[in-house]
Amino acid sequence: MTNPRVVDRRALEAQVHLREQVLTHSQLIEAGVTLSTVCKRIRRTGPWQRLQPGVVLTHTGTPTRREQLLGALAYAGPDTLLTGLSALQAYGARALPAERHIHLLVPHQRRRQSRPGLVIERTRKPPGPRLRSGLPLAPPARAVVDACRLITRLDDVRALVADVVQTRLCTVDELAEAIAQAARQRSALGREALAEISAGVRSAAEAQVRSMFERHGVPQPLWNWSLWTLDGEHVATPDGYWKGIGAAMQIDSMTWHLSPSAYKRTQQRARALGTYGIPVLPIAPADAFGDELNFIRQVRAFLARYGEHEHPADLVVCPPDEGSGRRPS
Repeated sequence: MTNPRVVDRRALEAQVHLREQVLTHSQLIEAGVTLSTVCKRIRRTGPWQRLQPGVVLTHTGTPTRREQLLGALAYAGPDTLLTGLSALQAYGARALPAERHIHLLVPHQRRRQSRPGLVIERTRKPPGPRLRSGLPLAPPARAVVDACRLITRLDDVRALVADVVQTRLCTVDELAEAIAQAARQRSALGREALAEISAGVRSAAEAQVRSMFERHGVPQPLWNWSLWTLDGEHVATPDGYWKGIGAAMQIDSMTWHLSPSAYKRTQQRARALGTYGIPVLPIAPADAFGDELNFIRQVRAFLARYGEHEHPADLVVCPPDEGSGRRPS
């Protein structure tokens, strides 16, 4: 009769600590725990629980989000990256839909299947990982593209893309490169949001107004272009600016800006524009989206009223410079 395998408790405790209580069956077996013991311990009344097939959490409490992420990464295997909303949450992005699935990117040869709450995508060209708090993440631009392919509402995609650009998590050029390399399947919304961002749009509200103007043939303003004095002093960056008549528009709602401080800056912009005699059309999103035809009539009336107005000769207009705060050369 053979002796039962002796568990190296010190090695087991070290592994449990190192891997934050999330271990695969093979790691437990290496520490001397038999597979039959693992199966007993993850029973309903046992001291452990099953996170994913072949992955154990060595306590019975509700798994934390980090433990869920570690379990998913352990299940998917080496060289796996968090991507999509899972990665963007780790990067600190704010405009995230409420979806709580875990999104993983694995090498193409890896045979792992998606499961409830776990989305696994394969790639032939895995990007280099970015580590945040010990978690391997896809680069932000790739994570945005992967996230957008699973989001079904255009406004959610717009908000996400605007947020990562506004907060400088990634640049417009990086997004363009990532989406150019991505499969075209389920990428239409991301490509539309990228086109809007490339045109200067920096919020979901701006994107909706831009779409309204396009539907009704209203001249598009320059979106988020900056006004500077001839001496290089920044005056303001209105949401939209019709250079031909020297008139601006401003989306006037705290709901559609990043914070109360951003709303305060909106008011400061209006005052700065007023000092140069630039008329400003304030836009309340609730009114614009609630009665589109009336809103378009008001915009056309504004443009007609200032049709003879001119752009101030002592100001120059520069395209979006992705938040550098300096006049482009």
